[in-house]
Amino acid sequence: MNPSKVFLASTIGDVLVVELVGVVSSLADDSINRELDSVRTRLRSGGQAKVVIDLGQVAYFGSSMLEAIRAIWNELTPHNGRLVLCNASEVGREIIQISKFDHLWPLVESRADALKLMQA
Repeated sequence: MNPSKVFLASTIGDVLVVELVGVVSSLADDSINRELDSVRTRLRSGGQAKVVIDLGQVAYFGSSMLEAIRAIWNELTPHNGRLVLCNASEVGREIIQISKFDHLWPLVESRADALKLMQA
């Protein structure tokens, strides 16, 4: 199995934490799609309905990443799942706000804040 180039997924309690760890420009579309399938499969088989997307290691991301996050969200909605974004850079925060995704998913400062929000 190839090492992750885009997503690093781990479980903390009943929350799946998906950390963006690589270059997520449009040039990474193939990697994003391949690894997205792996995350979606993990959600389907693992029974998690709570996901934190940690954006802390990337300064910028584009529409492919927003689409990937939306696809993860689509896996959660039939199960009344929750998704929280955290650690966005200033540019990342602007991208999320301009695209209005902050109306769908809470955007918090830290992973600790995101996990706390999941438990509320």
